[in-house]
Amino acid sequence: MISLIIMSDKTLISFDYAIKYLLKNKGDYDIVEGFISALLATEGYPPVKITALLESESNKEDKSLKKSIADLIVEDRQGNKYIVEIDRSYTTLFLHKACFNSCRLIVDSISTNEDYNTIKKVYHINLLYFPFAKMQSPLYHGKTIFHEIDDKHPQNLHLANMGGQMFDAYNIFPEYFIISVPLFNDVVKREIDEWLYLIKYSEVKADFKSPYMKKVVDRLNILKMTPKEREIYHSFVNKSLKERDYIISAEEKGREEGKEEEKIIMAKALLVEGDSVEKIMRLTGLTKEQIKNLMNHNLQTATNLQA
Repeated sequence: MISLIIMSDKTLISFDYAIKYLLKNKGDYDIVEGFISALLATEGYPPVKITALLESESNKEDKSLKKSIADLIVEDRQGNKYIVEIDRSYTTLFLHKACFNSCRLIVDSISTNEDYNTIKKVYHINLLYFPFAKMQSPLYHGKTIFHEIDDKHPQNLHLANMGGQMFDAYNIFPEYFIISVPLFNDVVKREIDEWLYLIKYSEVKADFKSPYMKKVVDRLNILKMTPKEREIYHSFVNKSLKERDYIISAEEKGREEGKEEEKIIMAKALLVEGDSVEKIMRLTGLTKEQIKNLMNHNLQTATNLQA
């Protein structure tokens, strides 16, 4: 959800825009690092620092569906490097989009001919701005795990590279963090909850304990932006709202078309059974004209087959 802008001293820019905004200045990287680290910590991973930015939004295909907010290279305290992709979605096809984007990112990275051998994997972070069906928690994590088939006690598959260094197979494949913003219940217990609150409301509470929140308030306050920066931000908000409405309308149209197709399939089956037009109208909701058109179509098809 992207809220309308109300000019007050507590008004902060939306978090998806904030990420792009903050990555323009290396002095602000620590805020984005704080968010990523808090999220990774939920799965026991150590904090990370941003070491480089990859070119995002470079994909020339359907940008409204496939672009990401930011693609980063990060490094933990042990020197392990990862690619982190941050994305946002208004469509229920977010998992397909996430899979496409992470695969594209891997291929694009390889095609640059740079040495990415030290990078262990991709972390894909997806911000959902809608409550997805059957999701009850605002935060989900997924990864690929290999284990022996038909084994009552599955074991992780261990591999060795040419140097004899052992590693787990799951550390190669992307991991996915899904955040459904509207499903956050506003209960703050962990550091990540403070970030979820910020993402949902574009607001920081006075009792937040994360060391990054004070700087968030200072750097993301709309009133502290230049007139040009505000203009760009408002343009982003309007474009995001149009993009969301377009995708939602397209999905609703697709659902309606699917329902209509189901009615037609049912009507065709009832016609084969010899049911009356009135009964088919009652069971399917189709009009008499639609059913007669189906009857004529069936008759024409049968005539063609006989010829």
